[in-house]
Amino acid sequence: MDNRDSPHVLDAQQEKTSHNASGRAPCMRSKVIEKMRVMRSHLYREVVHAVEESGGIHDAKDGDLEDIYEVEQLVNMVRIPSSLEKFMIWTLLACSDCFLHYFTITPLRVVRGFILKYRLRERYRSSEMYNDGCMICLIIMAAFFLNKLDTSKAYHRIKRQSSVKLYMLFSVLEMVNKMLASMGQSLFAVLFSRKNSQRALRKRLLMQMLCLVYLILHGYVMAYQTVALNVAVNSYSNALLTLLLSMQFAEIKSCLFKRIDKESLFQITIADVVERFQLMLLLLIISLRNMLAKSKTQPSVIPNSWKLRPTSSLVAGILYGPTINVIGSGLVVDWVKHAYITKFNRIRPKVYDKFLLILCKDHSSSLLRFRDRLGLPIPALAVLFIVMIRPSLVQVLDFSTPNHSALAATILTMGFVALVILKLALHMLLIKWGRFFLDGSRITTAVTENEYVPGLLSGGLGKVDEKSRSIIHLRDSYVGQKSTIVEENIYNGKIVEDSRSSSLVDSPTDVPPGLNDLRRNKNSKNPHSLENVSRYKMVSKQIW
Repeated sequence: MDNRDSPHVLDAQQEKTSHNASGRAPCMRSKVIEKMRVMRSHLYREVVHAVEESGGIHDAKDGDLEDIYEVEQLVNMVRIPSSLEKFMIWTLLACSDCFLHYFTITPLRVVRGFILKYRLRERYRSSEMYNDGCMICLIIMAAFFLNKLDTSKAYHRIKRQSSVKLYMLFSVLEMVNKMLASMGQSLFAVLFSRKNSQRALRKRLLMQMLCLVYLILHGYVMAYQTVALNVAVNSYSNALLTLLLSMQFAEIKSCLFKRIDKESLFQITIADVVERFQLMLLLLIISLRNMLAKSKTQPSVIPNSWKLRPTSSLVAGILYGPTINVIGSGLVVDWVKHAYITKFNRIRPKVYDKFLLILCKDHSSSLLRFRDRLGLPIPALAVLFIVMIRPSLVQVLDFSTPNHSALAATILTMGFVALVILKLALHMLLIKWGRFFLDGSRITTAVTENEYVPGLLSGGLGKVDEKSRSIIHLRDSYVGQKSTIVEENIYNGKIVEDSRSSSLVDSPTDVPPGLNDLRRNKNSKNPHSLENVSRYKMVSKQIW
């Protein structure tokens, strides 16, 4: 028999176990009492702390000011659509002026240059004539190379794709469009520079070939964008339009919950107005193609998929198709995006007047400067317009007989004259509007603290005030004290008060400068930094 199983050993083990249990009982009881005392102390502190905060005079004043600022931010969110659309309308009209310039004024300047050169022989030499003639030749050659593009095959090829493939197609085309627009801006800047005119003929021809290749590639990409958008707006199903709407709402996710400065906001606004202008131009091309294609085969020039019902009017059919579904959703997305960006970054809506002032100065001084700031690919858009509209015009206009050819030439001439009149009227309207804005307002391009709603900025979604910043950064300053004492002082707010009176902290450098201090220093060093912003220039952390 084992000794461990003997009765004496078992009695000893039971006695030892009962002794340990009786010894642990007072210890457990003391721990429970201690925890109850701590919980009661914390509850008392919570009640007293809440009463003190609700009854403090300084905290009440700060709370009233914060409420006033919050109300101002809500009012600013309501005012954002009007301020944003005033900027958008003027800029869209100015973009249309630049676009019409290539179809009206530029050909007239080339003709005038040839006439003067023929009359004055070798005495007339102008760099402007060379630039205009070179641009016209590049646009015509790029359109000639893209004439072989069969848009009908591309239309049916895109229409057969699944929704996932179409979403990827839209995303890739949009990304490539921005990349090519940036590349084209740099290529044309080098081509029309003074230094390039002094180079050898071989190098100038090389630059012209590169610009021609760029125009062909960019025109090809934008042609596929137009065809894909045409598939979406002509579709009876809402799946394709849902893809477009999802891409527009994805913009909110990309830039909403981020810290954005005034330069980034200006760049975002420029990107939005360029995107809206390109979208409106693509929809105009689609509308013209559909109306010209249906004018000879059907009594109604509006596609059936655009109509609300068989008895819909012409205006209702046009508005229901692309405008309400695509442009209308784009308006809502832009309003929501800019409203929350300005709210989170505490920016007042009057900053959009400064954006408009800068663009007014650019447009009044030079269309090229205005176009470069926006990053607007006008040459590629001109190539796209010619490539997409020419087949429809050839189908409508009859050149089979001399009489029909004369009639078609007369129609084209009258259309050109109408475009010239529209261009001049639009330019005069923009000049008058710009002068009224420049002379009548006291707005400057300098950005001060008056353009911001008072209050502390935060790097995240949580609210951080001066007290929180002091607690965060002063915790590490008390190295010699015990952690429990420091935490208790922080909890009661004593450290913050002591730090303000400089009794415990020797220098104010213990708390690093906040986002408001950094913004204030940046604005004081360069108050006119908005004038250096352009579409494809890295002015902040990224290009929007």
